[in-house]
Amino acid sequence: MNRGGWGNRLKKVEQLAQSFQQWPLSSRFKPRLSRPWQPSSIWKLFPRQCMAITFAQSCREDVHVFALEKEQAKMGGRIFLVTSYSELWHYYRYV
Repeated sequence: MNRGGWGNRLKKVEQLAQSFQQWPLSSRFKPRLSRPWQPSSIWKLFPRQCMAITFAQSCREDVHVFALEKEQAKMGGRIFLVTSYSELWHYYRYV
């Protein structure tokens, strides 16, 4: 590619960066349970139990730590989920 091509490409990237700064993307979608009176959605995965427990203790909502076995993992390969009972059973029921 010639130098002019790189210059045009760089200019286009800078224009895109400027447009994203002016009009940022919306915040990440957070699913909610079907009933509006239920608490806000918390569904967070952690690689270590201590991290999950620390996060659960910092939450205002009534959340719990669940241990999940990774598929196709060695023995003892777990991840830890922090969520509420109602949220867990809402998604577990429809799987």
